[in-house]
Amino acid sequence: MKISESTFEVLTNFSSINNGITVQTGNEIKTISPMKNIFGKATVSDNFTSEFSVYDLPEFLATVSLLGKDAEFEFGDNSVNISGDGASATYNYAESSMIIAPPEKDITMPNPEVVFDLSTDLLSKLKKASSVLSLPDLVLESDGNVVSLSVRDKKNPSSNQFTEVITDGDGQTYSMNFKMENIKIVNDEYTVYVSSKGLAHFVAKNKGVEYFIALEPDSTFGSW
Repeated sequence: MKISESTFEVLTNFSSINNGITVQTGNEIKTISPMKNIFGKATVSDNFTSEFSVYDLPEFLATVSLLGKDAEFEFGDNSVNISGDGASATYNYAESSMIIAPPEKDITMPNPEVVFDLSTDLLSKLKKASSVLSLPDLVLESDGNVVSLSVRDKKNPSSNQFTEVITDGDGQTYSMNFKMENIKIVNDEYTVYVSSKGLAHFVAKNKGVEYFIALEPDSTFGSW
């Protein structure tokens, strides 16, 4: 079989969440971070007929890149044979017990108090601002009148800051905090659901991927 470019995009993204992965049969791929504060799930265009585990996903993807974009994959019992551009490689599977795997049951999202749209453009701006200004925190904030997203350093009141207003407020006040290092999501437009129970659900509008990301413990809802 061949693996589509969009599936490789998902696998590359998931490799930033967890170095290892178990791909089950079917067209759904899941991952969870070692700290279990990021969960990702994608429905892909490819249908995998064999379950296999990879201990070092970045290494696996780098191996695939040696064989070209049109590489063919033959999944065996203990390894996968990859061929393309006149060359081939055999990559051995890992034991599934070596992989930090997500739960079999899907995560149940608590009722969200906040729902907003996150554009691809704003997501890129937030990531760039965090990198350029070395700002570790992402804050979804409302004073009751306006809702904004900002990147800042919460531990340093005099730090630089990047803020963009995203919508009008509805009277609720809150400060929902994330670590930017946990916003490991593919570039897309998202609908974001945020619960004061400490969880956010990022649902991509185009790429068939979704993430559950934990809020930081100092998040507040209904008070400043």
